[in-house]
Amino acid sequence: MTDSDPAARLPVRLTINPRQRQPPPVALLDWIHRSPAYRPVVRQANGGGRPGFSDAVIIAVLAQGLLPGLFNLLQSWVDQQRTEASIRIQAGDTEVELQVTGRTDSARLLAQATEALRAARESGSDTAG
Repeated sequence: MTDSDPAARLPVRLTINPRQRQPPPVALLDWIHRSPAYRPVVRQANGGGRPGFSDAVIIAVLAQGLLPGLFNLLQSWVDQQRTEASIRIQAGDTEVELQVTGRTDSARLLAQATEALRAARESGSDTAG
């Protein structure tokens, strides 16, 4: 996905559920906010956690072109915390869910997200026509 790709400018909504057994030394939201580009577009959600996940659900609404940097930040936090996270990505009517673990490569995560969103959009346009 490049900046010249029109999809790179379309907004996506991410819901990030970090899995934590105990409070981390650095909260995921604080970790992400170390990068000024993400401060205005990434915030704490009000509740919405799932069993086995912390209440620290994070919502991000950003251009798809910003996903690589966000995934890099998320992956580095997961690696540091030795934990995992679930990401639900929504673009329009399309939604995909990905798991991030210490074995996940952020570039591969981006490729999975891009491919899943593309496939979901294409299957949605097939049924609309």
